[in-house]
Amino acid sequence: MPLSIPFARKTVTAVLLLLACVASFFALTTSTTFAQPVAEPMVINRGTSAEPPSLDPNMAAGTLASPIINDLFTGLLSRGPDSLPAPGAAESWEISDDRKTYTFRLRPNLRWSDGRPLTADDFVYSYRRIMDPKTASRLVGMYFPIKNTRSIMEGKLPPESLGVSAPDDRTVVIELNEPTPYLLELLSNLQSVPVPRHVIEEHGSGWTKPGVMVSNGAFYLADRVPQSYIGLKKNPYFYEADNVRADVVNWHPTQDLATSLKRFRAGELDIILNFPPSEIGWIRENLADSLYITPIPGTYFLVPNTRKPPLDDVRVRKALYLAIDRDAIANRLLKTGVSPAWSQVSPALSTYPGIEMDEAKMSFAERQELARKLIRESGYDTSQRLELAYDTNEENRKIMVAIAAMWQAIGVRTELINVEFPMLFRKVRMHDFALSRWFYIAPFDDAYAMLQVFTADNPNNWPGIVNPDFDEMLRQSNYINDPAERQAMLQNAERELMSDYAVIPINFYVGRRLISPRVKGWVDTPAGPTLSRYLFLAD
Repeated sequence: MPLSIPFARKTVTAVLLLLACVASFFALTTSTTFAQPVAEPMVINRGTSAEPPSLDPNMAAGTLASPIINDLFTGLLSRGPDSLPAPGAAESWEISDDRKTYTFRLRPNLRWSDGRPLTADDFVYSYRRIMDPKTASRLVGMYFPIKNTRSIMEGKLPPESLGVSAPDDRTVVIELNEPTPYLLELLSNLQSVPVPRHVIEEHGSGWTKPGVMVSNGAFYLADRVPQSYIGLKKNPYFYEADNVRADVVNWHPTQDLATSLKRFRAGELDIILNFPPSEIGWIRENLADSLYITPIPGTYFLVPNTRKPPLDDVRVRKALYLAIDRDAIANRLLKTGVSPAWSQVSPALSTYPGIEMDEAKMSFAERQELARKLIRESGYDTSQRLELAYDTNEENRKIMVAIAAMWQAIGVRTELINVEFPMLFRKVRMHDFALSRWFYIAPFDDAYAMLQVFTADNPNNWPGIVNPDFDEMLRQSNYINDPAERQAMLQNAERELMSDYAVIPINFYVGRRLISPRVKGWVDTPAGPTLSRYLFLAD
């Protein structure tokens, strides 16, 4: 006898419920028994010594933002684990016989962090943006060898006339006015990275905000809390994303070096790039496995504003230069491996022999006596106070106090002006200073890198010095093929710069870093901090 419809429906419902229960049971059993634990994201916490003034590569290169920007962007060339030049967005390149044309072939399928294609036109736009006077980038001077850069900066030609072109989506051609031995070194640094036209044109100066900013490096900007941290996340569209092991990199600006050290000891920071020099003994005894001290191509110096009195008088500048006891600062005050600097170019550059200054051979007492004589001859008003600005940092404060005492001994009274780094950056950029503490890290491994900023037409000519002989020597150095002859020309240029006493070097930098033993992949080199893309954590 056939089943009635109501009974059939009940039976089917019962069967379906039974099957559902069985499925649920197996799903529960399977998930309980065989599910793999979800891996926690790998988070690396890095310290930096101050809040970056900007994250725009065209504006902030050469500032405390540099290591962060290196995590966010990649140029035609990049930096390898050893921080030496390596292929970046370009997989290969060719150089013409006359060394004036470079042709770069981009990797296939490059993308921005929002997934949009990145093409050769993006590089053309980015280079034009740097040179455009409307951008007011301080980096223009580095690119003077590129065809028409100087005329664009002076407003004589439009940015479209720049010697950078894109014959197709994967080819970038750079034409030079003259051979440039350091070009590949230059292009491996952050000042040469591309920036996203589609975002900048929509958001203007606000394009670097979290949720808006787009980049092409191993990480993208996810969050930013001023004076707290800058949060980066792994960029899934990066061309080597599979080889990037860190999921998150948090950069923590901490101006107080003692606080930075405390956070490192507490495990809050995995890497710090500086610490109080007074703690070096304790650190060597207690944190020896974390300590890395390596010479780096950088100089700590004072900038005299030569545009206005009394520092427009070379006798005053020379007196201030002479009256500083660099040995006392380096070896008794700091005691961290830094060396006294009598000239501007760092000896950490691999091929440059440096120069000797006659003043270095004099005793401190002899230098002081000569300094007093120069002050008298200049007619300097010893009743006035000479302003010396520096950025908030315990090490800076100690050095400035020591220098003020040394100048007091030759009749120069100093007023110390302590400001946050963004304000110091603004004061120097706007020429609103008398003397300022400053620093410069060579962006590429060539003495030209540390000298070119003082040419008359370079926007980064902080002291405002004008010396045509110096400018011509630098220009000629790029035409010399013989390495020894070229280095000799650069030495002559540095001697000419120092004859103006337009900079007052204090010491040559060393990298003074603490790296947690659980950070793997770190390579300590003079070329700079290891990029986060090469780092990972392991106990």
